Amino acid sequence: MKKVLPIVMLILGLNLTAQNTKYQFSLDLNQINSDLIQIELKTPLVSAEKIVYNMPKIVPGTYHIYDFGQYVMDFEALDSNDRPLSVSRLDNNRWEIDGANTMAKISYWVEDTWDAKVEDLVFEPGGTNLEKDENVVLNNHGFFGYFDGMKNLSYEVSVTRPADFYGSTGLSDIKTEGNTDMFTTKNYMDLVDAPIMYNVPDTVVIKVGDADVLISVYSKNKSTSAKELSKDIQEILELQRLYLGGTLPVDKYAFIIYLYAGASGSGGSGALEHSYSSFYYLPEMEADQLSEILVSVAAHEFFHIVTPLNIHAQEIGDFDFINPKMSKHLWMYEGVTEYFAGHVQVYGKMQTPEEYLKVLTDKMSGASSYKDDLPFTEMSLGCLHEHENQYGNVYQKGALIGMCLDILLRDRTNGEIGVKDMMAKLSAAYGKNTSFEDRKLFDKIAELTVPETRTFFTKYVEGPNELPFEELFRKVGVIYQKDVVIKEIGLGGIMLGYNPETQRLMVADAGSMNAFGEALGYKNNDELVSINGIVIDPENAQKQFAQFKEKTKEGDKVEVEVARNMGGTFKTKKLKAKAILVDKKMKYMLKLDPKATEKELHTRKSWLGQ
Repeated sequence: MKKVLPIVMLILGLNLTAQNTKYQFSLDLNQINSDLIQIELKTPLVSAEKIVYNMPKIVPGTYHIYDFGQYVMDFEALDSNDRPLSVSRLDNNRWEIDGANTMAKISYWVEDTWDAKVEDLVFEPGGTNLEKDENVVLNNHGFFGYFDGMKNLSYEVSVTRPADFYGSTGLSDIKTEGNTDMFTTKNYMDLVDAPIMYNVPDTVVIKVGDADVLISVYSKNKSTSAKELSKDIQEILELQRLYLGGTLPVDKYAFIIYLYAGASGSGGSGALEHSYSSFYYLPEMEADQLSEILVSVAAHEFFHIVTPLNIHAQEIGDFDFINPKMSKHLWMYEGVTEYFAGHVQVYGKMQTPEEYLKVLTDKMSGASSYKDDLPFTEMSLGCLHEHENQYGNVYQKGALIGMCLDILLRDRTNGEIGVKDMMAKLSAAYGKNTSFEDRKLFDKIAELTVPETRTFFTKYVEGPNELPFEELFRKVGVIYQKDVVIKEIGLGGIMLGYNPETQRLMVADAGSMNAFGEALGYKNNDELVSINGIVIDPENAQKQFAQFKEKTKEGDKVEVEVARNMGGTFKTKKLKAKAILVDKKMKYMLKLDPKATEKELHTRKSWLGQ
């Protein structure tokens, strides 16, 4: 007995220590009240007399300050005898607790963000939703926080749910007992990196290589299903798997898709990337309409498994949720990711080279509305404040930087190395658990690829110079032109709007009509019903208009059916005219050079995968 007792006491002591070195959160989804839910925390052991509890001011991937602590109320800290400790709220996101070395529990209530009455509404993919018995979105940074200096302790989150609910997530460490799910992560970063959506399940699991990919859909009006969307998602993911060398750096991934009815609260829709999942907030529509949008967005978000999962700066790897320090490499995090999302489609033959060149000219036109002489690294560092209005350029010029770098690498290596190979080399050099130093990345890329990349970064990413489009396109046998006037068949030069009540496109401004528009006789507020007998679908109109332009020749008879408001009543009217070629100014034009050299053709084939 003398030998056994100390061993038993030692075991008990070890268990006590283990219990006190982790966060143990709990919440009950059955107890949501007026978009509020109570959060309880069994606190880890704190040795200091005072400590600060933090909710994030900002989270990775959003590049916008949201102050998630503003949605927290009735915050209290208790000792082991349930006696309240003194708490001082320091600002929107921080609470200082006195007597923290005696603390055993914290309790507070959280309001969801999607319909909160605040001036700056959180973009929904990064926000939270509490619809009792219907849908709950746990973007975990909106509910759970951390103590100063204790972000790296493990987290246990216990969620009690309605019996028919399922929690969709990219997390793998999950235990379920009855109607309670327990999610475990190694640290706070991993918790924030893993949204969870609860509702009656509509899920499909598909296999992409060796990875299990969960597709989870919430649609209140059942406009589409996970099964319907899975086919198109699988197609693009298979292309991405092959694009990345045949294997994926994840064993499990989750597409968490919330389809909203009516108007978006923030006025926008889209997605937010995570290492093992992505969360989508998109309007309800039928599967064939939604798939086109979803494939484009999903291609971008899924490529984030490369960065920041396996390639990230110290500023991202050890993110400061209160006083964030930005990395200067948004050209890579968002720009190269956006480039991959487009490039994979031509590389995998989902698009023709000509269609892809149109994608690139659209990027060029988009980038022209931003400050081209602002160095991209400078914009990245200042994207939260002084350069906030330039952030959107990461999806325009950022993608074009990736394209230019890709062509440069392929030209210098006889087509053997491109940007995707560069990213694979960086992944091997760093990986999930190692961050790079921001100031050393350009030198590292030059070391791993070709020395000329360092000059490129100096001139065009760190410097204010225009990207060398003409020079680089020449290397792949593509003719680059600026400010070109072409003749084409269009819709008549009208500006289009949308009437949500009738769900039709409408003539918002007929004042800029060209000769063809005048011949048809549009009037302001005419609503477009069909063109040449083809009913116009607002969600698919861009493709329909492109097909009309492609098939219609000068002199062809054109009939546009419109709904015209006459004395408060809509009456259909058929507008008829012969197609007229009109001048159209093109800021940029790209076309394949029929006289490209053998070397240029070789590099082009390497670049476009043809």
